[in-house]
Amino acid sequence: MRIHPFFTVAALPSAAAFVARNKKASPRSSTLHATTIPFEETRASDTIVHREGYDAMAWEKGFQNVESEACYELDGEFPADLVGTFFQNGHAKFYISDDEFHVHPFDADGMIQAVTFGNKNNSKAWFRNRYIQTPGYLQELKENKVCKRGVFGTARNKGKWWSNIFDVDFKNVANTHVLFMGDDELYALWEAGAPFQIDPTTLETVEESTLYGAINDGEIANNRYAAHYKIDPIRQQVCGFSILPGDKDPANTHKICVMEHDRKDKRLLYQKAYPFDGLGVAHDCAVTENYFIFLQAPFEFKPIPLILGLKGAAESIVFDEEAEFGKLILIPRGDNHKEPIVIDVPTYFSFHTSNSFEDEDGNVILDMVVAKSDYSMLAMAGEETGYRKRPVWEGMNWAKDVPANELLRVTLDPKTSKLVSEVSLSPDCATIEFPVINPSKMSQPYKYAYCATAASATEMSPLQGIAKIDVETGTLLEKWLPEPDQYITEVAFCPKAGQATDKEDDGYLVTYLLDSNKKSNELIVFDAASPGKGPIGRASLQGWCVNHSLHGTFVPGFTPELTNEVKASFDS
Repeated sequence: MRIHPFFTVAALPSAAAFVARNKKASPRSSTLHATTIPFEETRASDTIVHREGYDAMAWEKGFQNVESEACYELDGEFPADLVGTFFQNGHAKFYISDDEFHVHPFDADGMIQAVTFGNKNNSKAWFRNRYIQTPGYLQELKENKVCKRGVFGTARNKGKWWSNIFDVDFKNVANTHVLFMGDDELYALWEAGAPFQIDPTTLETVEESTLYGAINDGEIANNRYAAHYKIDPIRQQVCGFSILPGDKDPANTHKICVMEHDRKDKRLLYQKAYPFDGLGVAHDCAVTENYFIFLQAPFEFKPIPLILGLKGAAESIVFDEEAEFGKLILIPRGDNHKEPIVIDVPTYFSFHTSNSFEDEDGNVILDMVVAKSDYSMLAMAGEETGYRKRPVWEGMNWAKDVPANELLRVTLDPKTSKLVSEVSLSPDCATIEFPVINPSKMSQPYKYAYCATAASATEMSPLQGIAKIDVETGTLLEKWLPEPDQYITEVAFCPKAGQATDKEDDGYLVTYLLDSNKKSNELIVFDAASPGKGPIGRASLQGWCVNHSLHGTFVPGFTPELTNEVKASFDS
């Protein structure tokens, strides 16, 4: 039996990535955090608004099963130089039957939504969405029950230990991110398994993929590809990784496997792995001209409850808040065996990085979202013991259960293996996540980060709006919020088509708006130079087809046609 103690977690809780009840579910818990009414708004400027209080019920209802797969033109006008396709992945099926559900949203089945924006002569757009046809999804669709264990605690037979003991073969839900390579290849990613290739036009599942040899039975024996990667815009290379159990002591050691693909011809350029002591949880990485960068937070793995079928893998990992320090690991890029550099840093936990680069002195600058303690969702799920009778998202109190986080800049000196400095870049944001940048600035000095943020500037609450941050000065430049009962998904930065520009914020931001009380969604588009002024384009979607989704990307220039054949593929 092979245990995978170092797994990469699916996504950050403060990404508003949870689920609300399906209408068939049993009565909800009475521990719901009460909605704060009235909602008190304050404006720091014309383009910065804060608000105290949020609609907790609307947030919970933001996780409902998506019941339809569809394909249609949107009734809305968008900028003519917004040309390409916005792909986003996320969990979408939380309730399997009247009395069976995924206890944790990150265990739910993945669905890809896509919007293609036309060309210079067509300001229309067209939408489609489809579930990823993983073996686990198809099996549960057929049998109408939980058939495989989930990394985050979902178990067979409503958690009965005798149905789960010794089973560490977790369901690949393919629900976390997407990767586009070459001219027409799309992949659905989930960190603890292989990617699934998806047809980027119809969104039909093609097959489980080895990603051109990244998944292999060779010396490294790599069986997964993490959900986050970085694309080096200078070299046009896709920098990916995976975390593997150590060879000698899987519970207390691990290997970091790094690899790079040519973005255009998709070749695997190299793959190498380095062993490290201790346990780590890496959902994301950072990349500079010369290094991959990983945070190893102080975690301890307790495998016995997992093996006995009593807990999920995520529940079996414990964050050590008393640890003196964590580590940042710098692995040299390239097909070489140069030794990694390990630098002690304060104890904090992180899921997502914004960017990293090297300055003229050779220092490494890393921007990442951090908290001073573990903010995995299981730690925030209250004090319920045993297998959960209701999902973790019900009754969650953000102000009480979620530790504050921040966008933090750390400066590292690789020559001395020392931490040089730390500075907060988000002092006016109590809750912040999903940092996104202009992709042309990846691994280079940059000025702007676009983050999902909460309404409140002082109290932890769900992500609702967009914050534009000047990372050079640590200043909140603009902040946009929807209505108190509305929420958004992660934004994607979209470069303008047909023009070269030196302005880093010359582009668009695209995301989805969730109005769960009306069970409706919208596609909304912002000017990246001034998101605080609100959407410049929007279109209603048909019914409920997007919930609190996870990660996505914009592919400039990819504009497949909405043909009768494409439409027919959704009717079959």
